[in-house]
Parts: sequence; structure tokens; C-alpha cells
Amino acid sequence: MKIGISQLLWGYNLAHADRFVQFLDDASALGYEGVLLFDSTVPFWYNRPGELSGLLRDRGLQLVGCIHRPSLDFRATRRLAQFIAELGGERLILSGWDGRQDDWDVVPPLLNRHGEIAAEQGLRCVYHHHTNWLAETMEQYERLLPMVPALGTMLDCGHATKDFVRRSALEFARKHPEIEYVELKDWSAATDLNTVVGQGTCDFAGIVALLKERSYGGWLVVEQNGPSKNPKGDSGASLRYIRERLGFG
Repeated sequence: MKIGISQLLWGYNLAHADRFVQFLDDASALGYEGVLLFDSTVPFWYNRPGELSGLLRDRGLQLVGCIHRPSLDFRATRRLAQFIAELGGERLILSGWDGRQDDWDVVPPLLNRHGEIAAEQGLRCVYHHHTNWLAETMEQYERLLPMVPALGTMLDCGHATKDFVRRSALEFARKHPEIEYVELKDWSAATDLNTVVGQGTCDFAGIVALLKERSYGGWLVVEQNGPSKNPKGDSGASLRYIRERLGFG
């Protein structure tokens, strides 16, 4: 299992090169193996892929992939997927869409088409279950998955802990051996999703033990909602917990 870090604690939009390079420097210094970017950051680099590739390579980082909020602009998704693939990324994580009942009639086919576009570029695509979005609860996510065959299954441990009411992230992981992407995010009633991994209520020990038992070989991406006054410190604390308490030391 490879451990990556999301850009979110450093900011949702890191299109300014100095802020982005700071994120890469911090991620590398902490010992993360890869980075997950947002579609708000990536287009800045469309005309300079070699430069971005060099920034990653010089810091020993891989591009995990990108979180993308798709629309009806399929060309934008294709351009993004092409760029991720060019830099050796593996994932396109789709997010967004309100959880209204009417959305269930039109959104799943659209999501599936975006997944097909990602697959054309050699990427695996998943849909991000999320508070207030189309698939918030465990039951909603399990309803959606058969409707989007071009998308794989992911587990966001923080949103599952928060949103899978009377269920749990571990229960979902046990039911779904096909999980191919995992976000290590924590949740507590006091700090919501702005919680250092290991300082909330998610059963990470049980989840990671299950993934090891299944020989899961995908990414574990740390994410914490921000903003944070000390993103490097918070992300470092998360990584120490993962190494020291979850057996990645």
C-alpha cells in the first residue's frame, strides 16, 4: 500500500506556483509517496507538463490522480484525464451533484460517461460518497454503484464515519472487497472532518487490518478538511499515526 496526501489542507486551489511548490516540498519532506490534486489546480500546468513532472520527480513523489467535479463539459474531463495519464497518474475521483431525488434520474448516466472517458485514457475512476451529495449514506452509495459500471468503489473513511448513519466505514469495507481506492480521513463531533488522522472516531486499525488481509495494493490518501494554519504539522501528525499505530513504520 502506498501513502499519499491530498492538497486540501494547503488549499483548494493551488494554481499559484509558489503555494503549489510549498505543498510538494512539505509532502516530500514528511515522507509521503504521492499527491492528490484538485481540478482547480491542475489546468495551470496543462501547457507545462514537463515542468510539473520534474517537480514531482525531484521530490520523489508520484501523482496519484485528481478530484474532479464534472459537469456536462465532457471535453474538460477528457483534457484532465489525458493530462493525468501523461504524468503517470492512476485515478480520477468524481465528486459533486446535489442529493435531490430528481438527480437520480439523470446524474448516474452522466457520471458513467465521465468514467468511460477516464477509462479511454487508461485511468480508473471512482465516485466520492460525500456529505450532501448524491451518495451520502451507505445505502445511497450502494444504490449508485450498480448504476455506474464504468466507476469503481472507493472508501472515504471520514465521510463514512460521519454519514453512514448507524453503519460504519469498517462495515462498508467488509461488504465491499472490490474497494480500489481509500481516503484516510477522520471525523469527530468536535472538529468534524478537520481532524488529524487518529484523533477522531474512525476505526482505522480495523480497516487497515482488513486491507492488509486482502493484500490491497492501492493508494491510501490522507486528507483533512481545512483551512489549517499548520498543514505540514497536521499532515505530519497523521502520517506518524499511520506509521506508528497502523504498522507502516
